[in-house]
Amino acid sequence: MPRSIVKALVNRTLDAAGFELVRTRAAEQSYRGDGITLFGRNLSFLRDPKFMAAYARGENSGHIYDVAPGKGLGAEFRTYVECWAARECLRLDGDFVCCGVNTGVIPLAICEYLDFNESEKTFWLFDTYNGVPESQMSDIEREGDRPSIVARLYQECFATAQKNFAPFHRARLVRGTVPDTLNKVDIPKVAYLSIDMNIAYPEIKAIEHFWPKLSAGAIVILDDYAFSLHEEQHDAMDSFAQSVGVRILTMPTGQGLLIKPQK
Repeated sequence: MPRSIVKALVNRTLDAAGFELVRTRAAEQSYRGDGITLFGRNLSFLRDPKFMAAYARGENSGHIYDVAPGKGLGAEFRTYVECWAARECLRLDGDFVCCGVNTGVIPLAICEYLDFNESEKTFWLFDTYNGVPESQMSDIEREGDRPSIVARLYQECFATAQKNFAPFHRARLVRGTVPDTLNKVDIPKVAYLSIDMNIAYPEIKAIEHFWPKLSAGAIVILDDYAFSLHEEQHDAMDSFAQSVGVRILTMPTGQGLLIKPQK
């Protein structure tokens, strides 16, 4: 066999072996959860003991999951995005705010991940702690069985949330409906804002209220922004963003991310 042909066959074999190695490593680094499937990504945060311990604390907060028993929430990537954003915002002036808490899955993970007791900030946690108010739902948000699903997943949980956040002395639970509770506490400056109330009306009221209070560079995470069946939230947030001259980044996690610009 001519040497050129032998060389070509050897190179092809090496290429195939190399491809198989890459394919195998990609499979090892894959992620599947929360409606996402990823291959060939370096997801080092999933091997970070500090993050995974924080995630476990949030996941085990007592929230009701719409998944098979024992499978958990599977929202590591979503939680990581918020932990990253919160860590970046530690250097900014202002407090942290979360509108939509329930038992505290993500804000509890943030408190653990950032050792929030060492921070000089206050973490304001707004929620009814008793589900999503149907009176605030639009006609579209009341369609089908969505209200009954929401009612099943979000129930009375104030005592559970109090217990979960008790170790974090700078966490403040504010109970009641948004926007009614927004002016009941004095928050002059905000460094980080998370919004996750499952319906459009209170979310828009929250971002309208807090936007003027955000420090330059403050990060806003919209938890439901890019999820199907949440189009009203998506469109309402897009309209708000356009009105203040910013654009929302659509995340593969289903979240939306925006940053308060310099004036």
